[in-house]
Amino acid sequence: MFKKTVLAMLIAGSSFTSFANWVGGVSYINLSDEDDGLEISLGGITGSLGYKIDSESNFYFMPEVRIGTGISDDSVSMYGIDVDVEMDSFIALSVRGQYELENGVYLFAAPSYANVEFTASASHGGQSASATEDSWEFGLGGGVGYKFNETTSAEFIYEQFDGTDVLSFGVKFDF
Repeated sequence: MFKKTVLAMLIAGSSFTSFANWVGGVSYINLSDEDDGLEISLGGITGSLGYKIDSESNFYFMPEVRIGTGISDDSVSMYGIDVDVEMDSFIALSVRGQYELENGVYLFAAPSYANVEFTASASHGGQSASATEDSWEFGLGGGVGYKFNETTSAEFIYEQFDGTDVLSFGVKFDF
């Protein structure tokens, strides 16, 4: 299902290549959640690809796909057992509404549909076990960015998916 959605977005966007409004990027993300006194914080890196559609003066819509993986994991202790948690993959589809100010600053908001796959591993008394789980969640986020020049910008994003906070900082490149 996901592969078909991405393929459809790429095919639909390919007819717009002459307008050169593609935006790619790379970001560091941090997912954090607290549930029943357990706090988990995971780091990852994502790549993104979007297409900027001009709607009005200084306002744009941008469908975007982000794909990433974990680069730092976390450990929690449950019932005297240490459990290691790691992010295997992160995938998000969003449609951003973005307003660009004259001084290079831009503000944006975006609903997103995301999937995160986690693996939890534990060992105790010579026994070990691991489990992998993933889920798709709707979320909402927003952020601020700054365009250094016509092709390069940096941005900060805050999103929330069913109680999980996602903070991102990254760079974007227009091509």
